[in-house]
Amino acid sequence: MSTDSPADQYECTARLLSVTPDAAIVSNLGVASYVLAGVEDRPRNFYLWGSMGVTTPVGLGLALALDDPVTVLDGDGSMVMSLGALATVADQNPPNLTVVVWDNGQYGTTGGQPSASRTVDIAAVARDVGLDATHVTTADDFEAAYAAAVDADHASVVVCEVEPADPDERPPFDFAHIKRRFRDAVGATE
Repeated sequence: MSTDSPADQYECTARLLSVTPDAAIVSNLGVASYVLAGVEDRPRNFYLWGSMGVTTPVGLGLALALDDPVTVLDGDGSMVMSLGALATVADQNPPNLTVVVWDNGQYGTTGGQPSASRTVDIAAVARDVGLDATHVTTADDFEAAYAAAVDADHASVVVCEVEPADPDERPPFDFAHIKRRFRDAVGATE
């Protein structure tokens, strides 16, 4: 992590939704989903629960299946767990996929233990496998980098350093309902 003050995840999430109000969003278990639900619980949000390390692969699958913009909200701990997924994203390179990694330097959902993002430069790993990747630390820089990533004609990664958050909000716990409303919102069939 840099020495700059990290951004506010709530503010960045709100800005993301203002840039892409119709994007299909896949959010990581825990804090990413809690913050997204707190900013706006909407049918095009697909919250993952108990599934650390699979947010980016699920988003990749959706991006390959849909023409709509797909945004992944992953966490630094989950991304470090599944760094190999970035190579698959680069290989498939769907132009409608943007991966956002919220880097708070900790496993926020499991108690705040330090994550390996302190020693792993996630944006550099993404670039090393062939992805366009940006590392930002402010809400203004995040908004600009996210908008550029969405407008790109290839898959992109935006790593944003954020302050740790301990949200009170929670998305609905009715997993079948979340699946059905998301499927209906994106026009997918079983």
